Amino acid sequence: MAADTLIVVVAIWIAYSVRLNRFHIPNSAQMLLIVAGPIIALPVFYSFGLYRSLIRYVGEAAIWSAFKAVGLTALLWGLLAFMIRAYGVEGVPRSVLVLFWLFTLIMVICSRFLARWFLLLESNKQAARRHILIVGVGEAARQISASLQSDNPWLSVIHVADDPNLRGRLMGGNAVYPSEDVPDLVKRYDIKDAIVTLRSASQVRRAEVIESLRKLEVKVRILPAFADIASGKHIVSMVREVEIGDLLGRETVTPDRALMEANTRDKVVMITGAGGSIGSELCRQAASLGTAKLVLLESSEVALYNILRELERQADLEFVPVLGSVTDQALVCSVIREHGVNTIFHAAAYKHVPLVEDNPFQGVKNNALGTLAVATAAYETDVELLVLISTDKAVLPSSIMGASKPLAELIIQDFADRAKRDKPEKTFCAVRFGNVIGSSGSVIPLFREQIRNGGPVTLTHAEATRYFMSISEAAELVIQAGSMACSRDKSAAENGNIYLLDMGAPVLIKDLALKMIRLSNLTVNNEANPQGDIAIKITGLRPGEKLHEVLLTSIESPHQTAHPKISVAVEPPPDGLVFETLYRELNARSEGHDRDQLIELLTRVTGLSASENATEA
Repeated sequence: MAADTLIVVVAIWIAYSVRLNRFHIPNSAQMLLIVAGPIIALPVFYSFGLYRSLIRYVGEAAIWSAFKAVGLTALLWGLLAFMIRAYGVEGVPRSVLVLFWLFTLIMVICSRFLARWFLLLESNKQAARRHILIVGVGEAARQISASLQSDNPWLSVIHVADDPNLRGRLMGGNAVYPSEDVPDLVKRYDIKDAIVTLRSASQVRRAEVIESLRKLEVKVRILPAFADIASGKHIVSMVREVEIGDLLGRETVTPDRALMEANTRDKVVMITGAGGSIGSELCRQAASLGTAKLVLLESSEVALYNILRELERQADLEFVPVLGSVTDQALVCSVIREHGVNTIFHAAAYKHVPLVEDNPFQGVKNNALGTLAVATAAYETDVELLVLISTDKAVLPSSIMGASKPLAELIIQDFADRAKRDKPEKTFCAVRFGNVIGSSGSVIPLFREQIRNGGPVTLTHAEATRYFMSISEAAELVIQAGSMACSRDKSAAENGNIYLLDMGAPVLIKDLALKMIRLSNLTVNNEANPQGDIAIKITGLRPGEKLHEVLLTSIESPHQTAHPKISVAVEPPPDGLVFETLYRELNARSEGHDRDQLIELLTRVTGLSASENATEA
């Protein structure tokens, strides 16, 4: 507004000076009109939205708004001038009105575009000039080019067209080259990225263009053909991945760098279940935290191969892939001693409730006895910290998978008590949290696949709720909780702690499904909308599945720590529990393959209840 006040005043003075062909000194009546100019202009400009536009994104619409606003301002100011003239006061020559309108319009528009240029220049002054190739000169190519350059004036867009007659033409200020010049352009401008916008071209032609660009080692993105979009073929793939903020509205906390690095930087870190959802994210985090060496223990050859390839591209450090099971205590001990492991994140576990219900002995062996093997190996070697990844299904378990996790937590508490007595330099702890978005056990990938296939989206129960957290946030909090367990601040550090992550409010799974369908630009097929795209089908709770998950067993409130997202559960082991007897019974009943005896043990130790009872609870 201050700038526009100055513009209007200067425009009136210049209009007088140009009209009179001299440096004009206004008389009292003209000075009154000059002062009245901005008083008239500012409310008019405001009403036409000139002060609501984001300067960074100002464009053609702002020119039209300025044209109308300045025109009305000149008209009102001219009426005021002629009213003064009617009272016999020397007012304004008629040509001054036209000159005032012209100069004001030019300066108002220029001021906005100058401010836009300055803002973008400041925000990108550290950016290096980069070139991107857009294959095509249609409307889609123009819109993409304008969008890319609106945020980054240092980005140079080069268009390529099949029509040789377009050589040397400009499109949105960007040069157009013929297709045969692509190899030379890529080499000359060091182009790394290209976007193919040939939406009306044949599939064969688009394939030829993509292949030629890939041979030049250019990263290629492509817009789908109009026919594919109309048929819904690419709708889901064009929508970005569902993010934690879209679904939960929860705020994440910036990780404490000191806590993140306390047990990773310059340490040898081992991650069990390294190819799984949580394990692989822990690997990525550890690789970025200055880890001296990263040992990856994984039973799946494919998963281990994939995460190893990814990590080798991410960081330049020593990775040790170990193909084996956490139940092989001799192997775990040997690896720890050979590589001098300092920190272990134990993420290896079976977590699919129905599969473990059908394979209870393998579930207990892997989840409980595997934890026993890793904890024993850590206790007998020079490991400083062992962090167990636990789950909300360990609380009031209604499934064999759920019951195997409190057993793992009890094992950690047992070894923590041993360490307090005999090896105080060692720390054992567990971190308990709910579902993570995008993990193999989460409903998010399942819903996305079902939507991509045209539905239906399957729900076990219309009232089912779950806690959710992003994989990256969960991994960050796990690493920080482990460091807090080793901290000298005894308010947060206690050997054997079970740390709880703040999962926010539970999410209704049905609402989650509805949001994902709508985020995919599709509609729900139901009684109110029988023509909708995706139906929702209720299948019923599966064996061992709970209607609602909880994170806390004890009625005593968890103790807060200095970290707003981490608290400590008050859950001591049951009185009278003899761990050596428990371990013998677990081994015997897992090997005996007697389901009734195994369930009897789990019920006695963990409080395993039938899924129907848990659902009612």
